Amino acid sequence: MTEPPSRTGASLAGGGVCPYGACLWFSQSCTIGCPECGGIEGNATCGEQQGAATLPREMRTYYLKNDDCGLNPWCAPGSSPVMNPCGVSAGGDVQGSAGNGNDKPPGYDYGVLGTDMRNGADEHRTWKVGEAVDVAFAVIANHGGGYQYRLCRKDADQTEECFQRTPLKFVGDDQWVQYCSLENINLPADATPDGFNGTQRVPPSEAFPKCDLSNRQKIPAKRLSVGTIPEGSTWTRNPIPGCDNVLGGSYNFGCHVSSIEGKYPTPTADKFQFAPPGDDLERGLLLGGFGGGACGGCNQAFGNNPPDCDKYGKLGRNNCTEDEAAAQYFPFSVLDKVLVPDVPAGEYVVSFRWDCEQTPQIWQQCSDVTIVAGDTVV
Repeated sequence: MTEPPSRTGASLAGGGVCPYGACLWFSQSCTIGCPECGGIEGNATCGEQQGAATLPREMRTYYLKNDDCGLNPWCAPGSSPVMNPCGVSAGGDVQGSAGNGNDKPPGYDYGVLGTDMRNGADEHRTWKVGEAVDVAFAVIANHGGGYQYRLCRKDADQTEECFQRTPLKFVGDDQWVQYCSLENINLPADATPDGFNGTQRVPPSEAFPKCDLSNRQKIPAKRLSVGTIPEGSTWTRNPIPGCDNVLGGSYNFGCHVSSIEGKYPTPTADKFQFAPPGDDLERGLLLGGFGGGACGGCNQAFGNNPPDCDKYGKLGRNNCTEDEAAAQYFPFSVLDKVLVPDVPAGEYVVSFRWDCEQTPQIWQQCSDVTIVAGDTVV
């Protein structure tokens, strides 16, 4: 989540690059209808307790040639369990295989609960009841699916049940691609916003150049409120399609791109899971692909690859070159408007929940906001 600025230190200015390990908070091995997630080493399915897909075909994002959506979270939005409503560092309490909990955020050990995370945001948002406010997330590893934003009072128990009581309502039928410069970033790999646990302190306002908030592109949103949990709540489809293969572009497999002009043919719409919603105005490509995670799940551009990385790879290779890695990053966030509900004034936590369709994963993040009455002057 990049807006409101996340506890991880992620903000619109750092969208697309996983600042401070912001993209490493999630729930692993979670499928529809199960009472709990299996975690890094557990089983994702649950036998007779397993739920059934409710997602209409037009909302699908992966494996569209298959008639059956399957059991992964987006196939019945909101019906899969989570390990924590703000995510878990590395997806569990042990090291997993590449892309499944292999990396942990700087300053944190495996398995730390997102509800216990320190607040690394150096900007704070105040929302007025009744106004439409920006919310946004960035795509690092494009597992398809869709998402929702929810609210819980900060002085309440931070449980999934609390957040499910107040899903935020999306405003309108449009959303935006918010572009921000990924040049001149000053962020060492082991840095945290506040120097937590002996890491280098680099606040977000010092790490990233200021983002031009007018540099955004309107695209149509696809929203769903039938067959969702909480019942009747609205979810929005991730508008950015992955590459049209079983890996979706992970491990640098398919719809190859490079910052070197002419190295590869420019991927056309048929190279993606579904038609991209438009052109990527910064990269000169279509709005599609896997994102920076295509070169990050195995640290492919930087060495230190886990043993299973050699199972995959582009044309027999398991790495990205520097020019390929540079072109994979999405220099944008996906931005929506949501309505601030009529709730008592006070301190609240916003939970972002992204239910995946490609994998049995739910990517999560939390932000802290202040809500004031609609007639308050701020």
